[in-house]
Amino acid sequence: MPYLVLSGNRRRVLKTSQTTARAVGDDGSLRKGISKNYTLLTTDQYSGTTAIVLNGKTDTHTNNCVLDKNTGLMWSKAVSASVGSSSNGAIPWTTNGNGEGIFTYTAAAKTAGLAGYSDWRVPNISELFSIVNWESDTRPNSSYWGTISASNVWTGTNYPNAPTTSAMLITWGANTIALSPTSKTADSYLLLVRKD
Repeated sequence: MPYLVLSGNRRRVLKTSQTTARAVGDDGSLRKGISKNYTLLTTDQYSGTTAIVLNGKTDTHTNNCVLDKNTGLMWSKAVSASVGSSSNGAIPWTTNGNGEGIFTYTAAAKTAGLAGYSDWRVPNISELFSIVNWESDTRPNSSYWGTISASNVWTGTNYPNAPTTSAMLITWGANTIALSPTSKTADSYLLLVRKD
């Protein structure tokens, strides 16, 4: 799923980040589109941590952020952690009986002022695809996000064939990526985003 960005007065598609050519005319040899352009923010308001409290559990979340200069999206460097039924950061899409879910977690991050902002939100499927690294690993570029331990990350996008019960989940890992409709009651991780 490409992500369109404005370049001058026209819209352009982001490059996939493949740079190794395997055949004449493949994506690694052509490298069409706009190169990904990130800045890792770690000083001033982006240093230290913010305590995100959900259901009496505290997620000590890094204030480090990644700014995508092409899209204007600012990403949290880390996924949800220390919350959820297993206290490992995995939470359901819908709010469970304990008040835990991706939208209550997002609200708690906004209230806590993660990295000095109160407009964090759940990314949609296209936004998450815009940070996939297609060259060596499908996880976001480790130079900016480090090694994200979570492989299953929620999107804010409903599954079209069952929108009341399922949402789209992105699974990335070593050279694999999958999109799957997943029950909104299942536990998974959340990577927060905001528009800079």
